[in-house]
Amino acid sequence: MRPLPIHAATLAATLALSLAAAERPRLVVVISVDQLSAELMQTYGPELTGGLARLRREGVSFTEAYHDHGFTETGPGHSVLLSGRFPTHTGIVENRWYERATHRLVYCVEDAGARALHAPGQASSSNARFLGDGLGDWLQAQVPGGRAFAVSGKDRAAILMAGRRPTGAFWFTGAAGFTSSSTYAARLPEWLVRFDGGLRDRFATQSWLWAKAPATPEGRVATWTFPGQVIRNGALPRLIQGAGMPLDKTFETRFRKSPFLDEVTLEAAEALLEGEQLGRGPATDLLAVSFSATDYIGHSYGTLGTEMRDQIHRLDRTVGRLLDDIRRRDPRAWVVLSADHGGMDLPEALADSGFPASRIHPPQFLNELRADLKATFKVEADLLFESPEPNSLYLQEAALKAAALDRKAVLARIQTWLRARPEVADAFTAEELLATDPAAAGSPRDSSLRVLLRRSFRPERSGDILVAFKPWTVFGVPPTDWPTGHGTPYAYDRRVPLIFWGPWKGGERPEPVRTVDLAPTLARELGLKAGPVDGLVLDLGPQR
Repeated sequence: MRPLPIHAATLAATLALSLAAAERPRLVVVISVDQLSAELMQTYGPELTGGLARLRREGVSFTEAYHDHGFTETGPGHSVLLSGRFPTHTGIVENRWYERATHRLVYCVEDAGARALHAPGQASSSNARFLGDGLGDWLQAQVPGGRAFAVSGKDRAAILMAGRRPTGAFWFTGAAGFTSSSTYAARLPEWLVRFDGGLRDRFATQSWLWAKAPATPEGRVATWTFPGQVIRNGALPRLIQGAGMPLDKTFETRFRKSPFLDEVTLEAAEALLEGEQLGRGPATDLLAVSFSATDYIGHSYGTLGTEMRDQIHRLDRTVGRLLDDIRRRDPRAWVVLSADHGGMDLPEALADSGFPASRIHPPQFLNELRADLKATFKVEADLLFESPEPNSLYLQEAALKAAALDRKAVLARIQTWLRARPEVADAFTAEELLATDPAAAGSPRDSSLRVLLRRSFRPERSGDILVAFKPWTVFGVPPTDWPTGHGTPYAYDRRVPLIFWGPWKGGERPEPVRTVDLAPTLARELGLKAGPVDGLVLDLGPQR
């Protein structure tokens, strides 16, 4: 077929956009559940009857959806979902990284120039380190009157889903309620001020009880003892806040690792929907909601304990209430569900079940590496900067220069030492990763460690060597560290739900897809031109 002349192609594109505009819903909601792995959906899904069950039953559910990058953390995962880009392009390579220019660790959304709107003298967060744009930016640029908001229990989740210039982004900040920063507005909206004002009574007394009645403590009940901390699974009910207890940081810690964080995030989202009249105008509104409690609970009690089971049941109810509210506002509304990453159970529990699970104490691991470098090169100075975790290692260039050491020789020794360690799967230098194509083809189910780490690598932010540890390895030992976590390049951390709920005929789709496909697919369905993306447009099949 001959290509259309330029003017005819332009006319065809305009007609296609006009058709899409006529069919656009007035409200699109993208839900991310922090640490909701596909495994959790499979494990607890048959027990559910609420919103999660409804999405699986009625939506187009891609059962083999993967984050296709190596460092599966909250910041990188949320930066991917609505940008359609790998972390190498969003710039959010980890939650924290070493900033060479300032010689310190930086948090992915910290911004010394941003002020907290609930406490103007306090530094806050912004998208200053996020590169590129996202679905909300495309919508606002191409749909007159289109708006984009985000709300979450975590600042980095709301900020990194909101894109470059959102209409608003809000996050939980403890006893003060939900806030934003001066990057997004001069003051908090009146609807949020009223909402926050009502939370103090909400926080006064709370206990985490069983969601199912009568109370049936089904599932794992176990205790693991660490120096200074005892972890108990199955210890419900748990006191979150008692009468007269202060609303301090210890309250916030207890509250975050309970289902109540999701409940107040839902209530904040409902207040936002009503306060901004989302879905009630002539244009399309986008709302990104990230529920964070699953992540805190997973870190604290594991993924297969009774606490997680109860959390998923409560989340099912929470999502169901949100779906009802969304459809009341716009019966044609679309909803997408995914997650920023998965997670693993407590390594002690996995080891009891025969998995080769283990812990690494990062300071000890790094001190052993430093000692080897000092002995090998006969120097007293540290050749490595401090790292929050040993998967991204930065050379002390000044120390190398002072000792007249060859940089390549030091990197080679580090790589040799790492590859000889039983906990390490592989390690790659920055030079090796730069020589690797981040757009490598193939199924996301089979992506190599080198390609996955390349997609989590950006030379001005990442370490001189990136390390992939073996599966079922956890960094840290309680009580100073989380009992378990995520962040690995393996399927239990990379495989997440991806469900589109809207006009499309529902059903399970087993073909492997990527989370970077979410944004370009929604853009196509909305008749929007996407910015540069790494993902593909998915075929959602016929409409009902």
